[in-house]
Amino acid sequence: MSQAITDKQRRLSRKYLVFKFLTNLWFISAIWLYFYRIFITDQQVGILDGLAFAIGLIAEVPSGALADRFGRGRMVKLGQALAGSGLLIQAFGSSFLPFFVGQSIMLIGFSLVSGADEALFFENINFDRASLHWRKLVTRCSQAALVGLLTATLIGGRLYFINPRIPWILSGLAMISSVFIIWSVKDNRPKRQAKKFLAEIKGHLIDIKAGFVQFRSPKLFLYVPIIIIVQGLFYTAGWGILRLILLDRFNFDPFWSSVVIATSSLITVGILTLMYKYAERMSERRVLILISICAVVSLLLSIANIGRWGYIVILALYAGEHVLSPFMSEVLNNRSEENRRATVLSVATFFRMLPYVGLAPIIGYLNTHNSLEYFLISWSLLMCIAIVFYFLLKKNDDIISMVRK
Repeated sequence: MSQAITDKQRRLSRKYLVFKFLTNLWFISAIWLYFYRIFITDQQVGILDGLAFAIGLIAEVPSGALADRFGRGRMVKLGQALAGSGLLIQAFGSSFLPFFVGQSIMLIGFSLVSGADEALFFENINFDRASLHWRKLVTRCSQAALVGLLTATLIGGRLYFINPRIPWILSGLAMISSVFIIWSVKDNRPKRQAKKFLAEIKGHLIDIKAGFVQFRSPKLFLYVPIIIIVQGLFYTAGWGILRLILLDRFNFDPFWSSVVIATSSLITVGILTLMYKYAERMSERRVLILISICAVVSLLLSIANIGRWGYIVILALYAGEHVLSPFMSEVLNNRSEENRRATVLSVATFFRMLPYVGLAPIIGYLNTHNSLEYFLISWSLLMCIAIVFYFLLKKNDDIISMVRK
């Protein structure tokens, strides 16, 4: 029997739900590419994304080590403030340079948050590790995030036609407001004794190296191809240029793009509700392989001229990202060492972001020259390889296999 949930755990869980809701109020999710196109070309957007995400990627792994060393609460609050500021800078930009500066600041902010926010709440809530409480909470948070995203996407799509800058402003303010929700949440780990500057730098580098070493262990190594290739695709679609390029390829305008994303969000909430209800019956191996196969089929369907049927592709990529997230969160949190958890989560985000740094300019270039099929076919093949690799190494199909170390 798992332990009963305490009042403190319920209170912190509610804070985490509200935090996730606010940080997913992306009023720009369906219109950011159309906004950029007012001022720059798709090829420039690809270069912009590649450079900015490279900066975010460089900041990603050190951010987790910084959070483990100097406090996760501080890093999360600073990161959300920077992310909101970066969005506001872009809101008032009209050329490549302010977009690049704003997006770089935004991504550095997200790098400080990624890993640290999850580790902060995981440690503070402190559920019984043998229970499914954490996976269920992450599933609920995904639902709250999707409800926020659904609402914000529809509103943002409408506001774009009133003034294309308003969705950016609202998104920035939502990020900044999330800081106040978690202001009272502190890092409850014992503080490390202060060291001299060079000793701190040395310790910092050791922490980063240790985070990468964790992924060489058998308990995490089999997930690396799934993180890089499958979750990397979802990152490219969810955070990058791919989804909006596909929407444009399927002949959806800015408003209908927002409707497609919003309804995909609503359907995904329903899927997550079923996941929450039947969590005990869900097999990690079957879910990961099914999601990966659906992603392969979605890319291959995108090659054909399927018009508005492309909605199925967008839905599959959208739902796949959010269904996979609770499983990977449980895997990484339960299989990482306590004092390296934020670093491990940041390394995982590093792996997830890594493909997009190279793919952003490639996708932008290929789309400009009507040759996106090259990417769609090649990445489908890579995902097939990732599926086979995971299947061969995953010997046991346990329902809660990630709890076992």
